[in-house]
Amino acid sequence: MTSRRDLLAALVALATPAMARSATPDVVVGLDAAAVQRIGEAWRELHPNVTAAVLAKRLFPAGRGLAALPRLRDQAAADFRKGAVFTYRGWRLSDTEGALLALLSFEA
Repeated sequence: MTSRRDLLAALVALATPAMARSATPDVVVGLDAAAVQRIGEAWRELHPNVTAAVLAKRLFPAGRGLAALPRLRDQAAADFRKGAVFTYRGWRLSDTEGALLALLSFEA
């Protein structure tokens, strides 16, 4: 079973352009690309004015890569504490996780 930590790490890996174009990293194996697209699009419907550039700047202010993971984990945890959640078909994701999926759906 995939943990929330594994999901967030996979999303960060996928959101790193070089990793997304290269061979699939181990952390991404088993992640359903169609589900990423559907969930990302659902988040975007709730935030219709958001662009890929805005999301990239929000999620990766210091650049993309696995080094961003600790900050994103903290941000996701803070989202849950303050009730900033996104629900899709029974999945409760932090707003940060939803934004990552939305960024991926823009870039797919």
